Amino acid sequence: MATAGGLALGVVSGSRSGAVPAVIRALSAVCVSLPPLLTSLIFVFLAARTGWLPAGGMSSAGAGDLSWAAWLADVAWHVPLPALALALPIAATFERLQSQAMSEVVGEPFVQAARARGVGGSSLIWRHAWPASLRPICAVLGVAIGALLSGSFVVEYVTTWPGLGRLMYEALRARDIYLVAGCAAMGSAFLACGTLVGDLLLAAVDPRVRDEAVS
Repeated sequence: MATAGGLALGVVSGSRSGAVPAVIRALSAVCVSLPPLLTSLIFVFLAARTGWLPAGGMSSAGAGDLSWAAWLADVAWHVPLPALALALPIAATFERLQSQAMSEVVGEPFVQAARARGVGGSSLIWRHAWPASLRPICAVLGVAIGALLSGSFVVEYVTTWPGLGRLMYEALRARDIYLVAGCAAMGSAFLACGTLVGDLLLAAVDPRVRDEAVS
């Protein structure tokens, strides 16, 4: 959610001018400024008042008696609230990075040359400019993946989601040093895997990285 939404909005705000890009930048600035605790509390409050989504937990009461398909559907119904609370700040960060990179790439000579050859519209942006603007995104994407998979204590605790961050907090309270060490090791492994994914994506989108690796 954060990657798809942040990159798409960043391309729009970085390649265009007018009211829509200004609104996108303003909203992303607000989302970046909001701490995860406040974001989680806002979503829990809205869910409790409107009833559109469950206010917390991974599943409903009595979900253990449901069939496998019904239980999976119930868990999927509980996912959007913590997912949105985690995704909004990261999506706003991606939007800021993508917008800055896109605004710089649009002025590059190869993009101007493609425009001079008659390439325009969405083809110029998505086929020529966008792949070249992904370098800073790939560098940050690995850290974001690692941070998400290693768990967010605040979001998990507020939304009562049984994740790695909440497990580590409870282990710290119980002074279970072995469980704390295990959670820290898993977080480090997730961060390493996320960084590897970011490097592989960078090599896939930027031919200069592949040329450097070969040389």
